[in-house]
Amino acid sequence: MGKPCDLAVTDPSDPHLRDCRPSMSPFRHVSRIVPAVLATLVPISLAACSDTDRGAERFCGEIARQVPFLEGPFVESGDIDALVDRYEKLDRITPLAIEDEWRTITELMKLASDVDPSDPRSRQDVADAAYKAERSARDVAIWVETTCGVAMPDVVGVEGSVPVTIPPATPAP
Repeated sequence: MGKPCDLAVTDPSDPHLRDCRPSMSPFRHVSRIVPAVLATLVPISLAACSDTDRGAERFCGEIARQVPFLEGPFVESGDIDALVDRYEKLDRITPLAIEDEWRTITELMKLASDVDPSDPRSRQDVADAAYKAERSARDVAIWVETTCGVAMPDVVGVEGSVPVTIPPATPAP
């Protein structure tokens, strides 16, 4: 058993293999690679898990400040543009628990801001989108009210205030 085996030799009848000493050929670099990979991935994973930009605390603070500006009346087109801008900014910090639902509402706001009141098809598109966004709007309203203690303004018009009820405690036997 002399020199290490050449990984390029794959034919078992090759005379070079007779003088090879066994090695952990495919795994010999693992002991150096794994720590390097872990050193790279662990900080990235920890940063992703501790993303405070999308935390409930930050979102709740911001939504409490923005709620007065999320409800009408919206008289001028600039008012509607500002509303869409607020929804988009909040979308960037929305917690993962309601991220998809919030994005649905934001998309509805964008569509509504582009509606052509004189075009029946344009109005119908917004009505259809509002119908599809109803559940998302209700889920967001419930989450915001129960998590943040803030009542969301109606987005679709059917959410209303969400009563938070706690079931009565049953007495111990």
